[in-house]
Amino acid sequence: MDKQLKHIETALGITLPGAYIRFLETQQSSESLLVTDLVTLYGTDDLIERNQTYAVQQYLPSYISIGDDSGGQGIFLDTSSTQATVYTTGYGALDPDCMEVLNDDFTEWTRQGYSLNIIRESPGVLAFRETETFRLRSSWMALHKALSVLETERPQIDLKTYLRRKRDLQKEMQDFEVKHAGKRYRL
Repeated sequence: MDKQLKHIETALGITLPGAYIRFLETQQSSESLLVTDLVTLYGTDDLIERNQTYAVQQYLPSYISIGDDSGGQGIFLDTSSTQATVYTTGYGALDPDCMEVLNDDFTEWTRQGYSLNIIRESPGVLAFRETETFRLRSSWMALHKALSVLETERPQIDLKTYLRRKRDLQKEMQDFEVKHAGKRYRL
């Protein structure tokens, strides 16, 4: 292994995944590279500085930030896993429960063009989707969307139908608010 890579491992207290080591040895220079319009992969000269600046190992001890999306989202690998899964999360949300999966295989991710499309949501998001707050919020938003759709349909329907449907929706919204008073559902 290259001395620079060994220095990175020592400085960050991690072991770099084999697939990432091979990538650094064959593909990447010491300088960071903009590999797509948005994705920057850190060069060996920047890996230590970026991980220390964002305190990655403090909040995600077994992870390394290998790049970013040019908008505050980091790109990470879990160094404790034999599988080189590619994750993303905001640098302001360095928590394993907030990490979303971009690809289950680092090498495949590079072959596919460094996509930022999320293939699996974070555990925190999945857990939130199971909460009463999420269900209530979804219902509340559906009522507002129905009212918005009715307003856009207004020119195509007669006034009597429009007023009846609007009154019914407003009553449904009022009933919802009364039934769920004190519960968190508004954004």
